[in-house]
Amino acid sequence: MRDHFYPLLIAVLLPTAPTMAQGCSDAGVCTAGPLGRIANNDDSTNAQGYQHFARLQYSTAVGEQGVLVMQVVPEIGIGVTDRFGVQLKVPFVSASGNLGENSGIGDMIFTTSYAFVKERDRDFSAIVGLRIPTGETSPQPLEQTSFGPDFKPLPMPYQPGLGTLDLLLGAQYRYKRWTTTLAYQHVLSQGNENLFFHEAWDDNADALKYFESAYLERANDAVARLQYALPFRKLTIQPGLLAIYHLGLDSRFEVDGTPSPWDSEEFIRRDVEGSDGLTLNLTADARYALSDHWSLEASYGSPVITREVRPDGLTRSMVLNVGVRFAF
Repeated sequence: MRDHFYPLLIAVLLPTAPTMAQGCSDAGVCTAGPLGRIANNDDSTNAQGYQHFARLQYSTAVGEQGVLVMQVVPEIGIGVTDRFGVQLKVPFVSASGNLGENSGIGDMIFTTSYAFVKERDRDFSAIVGLRIPTGETSPQPLEQTSFGPDFKPLPMPYQPGLGTLDLLLGAQYRYKRWTTTLAYQHVLSQGNENLFFHEAWDDNADALKYFESAYLERANDAVARLQYALPFRKLTIQPGLLAIYHLGLDSRFEVDGTPSPWDSEEFIRRDVEGSDGLTLNLTADARYALSDHWSLEASYGSPVITREVRPDGLTRSMVLNVGVRFAF
């Protein structure tokens, strides 16, 4: 059976065409807690029975209009019992592109997980968590410090946070090397204060290519994932497919079809047509065990199907993560 997966693995690891898609790691639930991680039965560090871990990850991604989005993500996981654990990660986000640059603390993700079944050949676990809006949502170029007639707000790809308080729910089942995941991200409250609209940048052709997002409100996401683990001694590679379905239309403030924060009494909230629908990504994860405690990790994702309109700043043509993990 393994031979049938080598073509898929090669397809995942090679660069794909410059398609744009929703970046999974930014929305939150796709990799919350244990979701999407390398299968434990082929993981020598987890095989030793360690209940806790610390991880430091570096992420680089190419976003909307070529915006370079880099993240440093520290994460800690504590096994309260053999089956129940808590996980916390807080990213530092830096974005730079043709309109400017911005950086800051991103949104905190806190999860709890419970393993209902925990065996060598199969396990079943579930997570409940929150994405907490600790990141800034009204970015502007670093050289600007206040509002004024020349104020030019940056679009959402430049902001560290989404501005929403989200409930994260997920379940993952593994049988031998196969892993399937279902997850749901529900917006509990909207707090995005992004002010980007084309009128403020009407003298800049580059800015007019970005999606407008004045006080954008996001819809909910449903996630389905299928992965297969390929062990090679200390190295495990896990190719897969990741589907993200945006369940409704996002909405934003507009004035006669054009967003404008200067005449707040004329604000009209309108749905963004084409912002719902499916994103399908090819993914690959890898872990190399350096010792019982230490391991190196990497992951890659690129889209094959995208939503028509993506005003939430999560557009990605490629995401590459590398990191180190310590189990204790």
